[in-house]
Amino acid sequence: MANRNFARLGGICGLLFVLLMVPAYVVGYPDAPPSTSALEDLVGYFGSPQGTFVLANGVLAVFSTFFFLWFLGALHGLIRGAEGEEVGLSSAALAGGTLFIALSCAGYAAEVLYPATLMRFEAFGPSVEPAFTSLVLSSWLYHFCQVGAAVMITATSLAALGRGLLPRWLALVGFAVALLTLLHFVLPLVGALAGLLWVALVSGLMLVGSGSASSPRRLAR
Repeated sequence: MANRNFARLGGICGLLFVLLMVPAYVVGYPDAPPSTSALEDLVGYFGSPQGTFVLANGVLAVFSTFFFLWFLGALHGLIRGAEGEEVGLSSAALAGGTLFIALSCAGYAAEVLYPATLMRFEAFGPSVEPAFTSLVLSSWLYHFCQVGAAVMITATSLAALGRGLLPRWLALVGFAVALLTLLHFVLPLVGALAGLLWVALVSGLMLVGSGSASSPRRLAR
């Protein structure tokens, strides 16, 4: 009963994580502004007032992080239960998910650094140098965080193929999503959205199939 309830909790938290991340991509992503933007265009990326940007990429990200950690814990538990006495894939998924969310948080902080400073300190005037630095730093943090996402997704897909943890089609989709997330530095928006879609699909299966969570092969069916 505890395992089924925890799987249901993980599914709910995973869906809430995805929903809370949507506004951040609606507002923008750090690779969007061209490197030759004028100061007006670059400052305009953060919006006016900047509070909307800070809310979408900062405040909501705090809550999305909270829910992702519960999703990750439930996912690790499902894979660990499917492994039995073997240990490996569950640890890889946990490590990958931890790396993903840790570097994501660092990226959120870097991305909101400039607009949050403008909001807090009146003496801090608009300037292109700190704005560019903030965006480049957050961009690379997001590139590296997707390495963790790729490991988490790959480990889950391998567990799904070998132990029937999830439907076979989702395992195959997972390998494609893992590749897209790993290529985030080439296709940043596509890779990030593919990862969010994967979390949503897995969360939905954890939620609707949570009554069979203690038997991974029944969950797969």
